[in-house]
Amino acid sequence: MPRTTYNKIAAIATGLVLGASVMLPAAHADDYYAGQTIRMIIPFSPGGGTDTFGRLISQHLGRHIPGSPTIVSENVTGAGGLLGSNEFAERVDHDGLTLMTASGHLNLRAFLGLQGLRLDLDELEPVVAAPMGHVTAISTQAGIDDPADLLEAQGRLTKGITDPVGLLESLVALEMFELNYRAVPGYSGRGDTRIAFERGELMINTQSTPAYLNSVQPLVDEGVAMPLYAIGFIDGEGNPQRDPAVPDMITAPELYEQIHGEMPSGTIWEAFKVTVPLVQNTRGTVWVHGDIPDEAMAALQEGVEAMINDPEFQEASANILEGYEIMWGDDLGQIKASMDAASPEVLDYLRDMLNERFGTEFD
Repeated sequence: MPRTTYNKIAAIATGLVLGASVMLPAAHADDYYAGQTIRMIIPFSPGGGTDTFGRLISQHLGRHIPGSPTIVSENVTGAGGLLGSNEFAERVDHDGLTLMTASGHLNLRAFLGLQGLRLDLDELEPVVAAPMGHVTAISTQAGIDDPADLLEAQGRLTKGITDPVGLLESLVALEMFELNYRAVPGYSGRGDTRIAFERGELMINTQSTPAYLNSVQPLVDEGVAMPLYAIGFIDGEGNPQRDPAVPDMITAPELYEQIHGEMPSGTIWEAFKVTVPLVQNTRGTVWVHGDIPDEAMAALQEGVEAMINDPEFQEASANILEGYEIMWGDDLGQIKASMDAASPEVLDYLRDMLNERFGTEFD
């Protein structure tokens, strides 16, 4: 699978150089992993998107790393990903023999300092990642027939709430529009909110772009739902970019500009520009401790590059990645660039919004 236009969407500011993207000297890289077993911690249950991505990497990466180590996936579940994440953060050696696959929302929880989560992304380096977009739709029962009329639905909007941090890209978008919506708590996952949306119990719903295309687009075809906007992506200059899986769909910032005659601004816009890349560029992220031996880091990077160019991996990843391009090498710099771009004011805004509206607690 050749590298395509997603690299433009994922581009970072010119001259950004981060440790994750620097190819380290290859000295002894051929020997480090020979005869070794690498453990891949996946902090979520089997079968979900993060698990599927982690197992895809586990299946293919080992044979490309010099020394051909075996990679064994292990689901360490509980507390919304905290148990496996905390084990990786605090109870494994920093020798490159343990990796962890995180979701974009787990990365966001760590970034915001969710209470009880010990994962410090500043101490880690991304090895490989995969993006994923999101689309927000509205029920036709809300009484509008054009996304530009969204503000006319004020007071009629209901949104199902699972873990609020796990919905943050969609919540920040709603806050950007200053929409008055009623949060309905108690849903266990996005799939449950979609079913409630389909039944007409919820008026607004956000799904991953593949889930939207598979499960919500039929509702649009039936005339019971309408797409409002794709969350979209943010490029290295902070500009909105369309979701490559739905390139003809307007993005949230574009719709805001259409409604208000200007682009969004202020703290909420800065929060959007931080939240969206961190969530959507890292649908699945494989992390390693940043202080592993240089030869281990070099071997991992060499293995990822060889895996990306392997036709067998390209074929196996096509359905799992659902049209999005793997991020590796220099592209990974934008993950930490997104975090570095967050001002204390933005972090306070996000934490206060989640705490005051949903009771989420942070350390």
